[in-house]
Amino acid sequence: MSTRVRSTRDRLIRTEPFETFHRPQRSRPARILGLLIRLRAELLVLALALTCWVWLVNRMPTWAAGTVLGAAVLVVLLWPGSRRYVLRRGWAVMTRHRIRTTFVERRVMNYSGNVPLLLWARPSAAGEQVLVLLRAGIDAHDLELAASFIAVSCVASDVRITPHRRLSAFVLIEVIRRDPLTGPAVVSPLTRVAPAFHGAGHA
Repeated sequence: MSTRVRSTRDRLIRTEPFETFHRPQRSRPARILGLLIRLRAELLVLALALTCWVWLVNRMPTWAAGTVLGAAVLVVLLWPGSRRYVLRRGWAVMTRHRIRTTFVERRVMNYSGNVPLLLWARPSAAGEQVLVLLRAGIDAHDLELAASFIAVSCVASDVRITPHRRLSAFVLIEVIRRDPLTGPAVVSPLTRVAPAFHGAGHA
């Protein structure tokens, strides 16, 4: 047997089965709507900024409107309370985007190509918490397999996946960035919702 034939046979023997993943072709309106939903926080901030600018310009010279708006932004960034608020909300928005990117890259999606829905993201005492609605064909175990990749994508120390005790379609992703015992606790609206997810394994 020639060397070429033997090499070809060995290469065919070593070939492993693989699955070709095809994503469905969605309509342009659906893609635009999805993009608008994902960018809702950024679009809201932009809309508020433009509204304030138009309101100020209609009541004072342009240079004065720019000065007032710039001073307001400067005060928000310099005052510790507002700066912490803006930075933590900004981290929460970034975390939501990074988690969705991880879902796409790690193929955390059903066979129709739909990734889980990220309903909202909020700051927490340890980092951020993101509420996820699982699509049909996805379960919490799929998210657990991607937990380490989510931590890397979000530049976090750890990620915890906690399914709801009764509604298994809802999952809480906790992005851990710091030990809450080493700093002041962050009061979040999520503190009224998160207890429903903890202790899921004991329900």
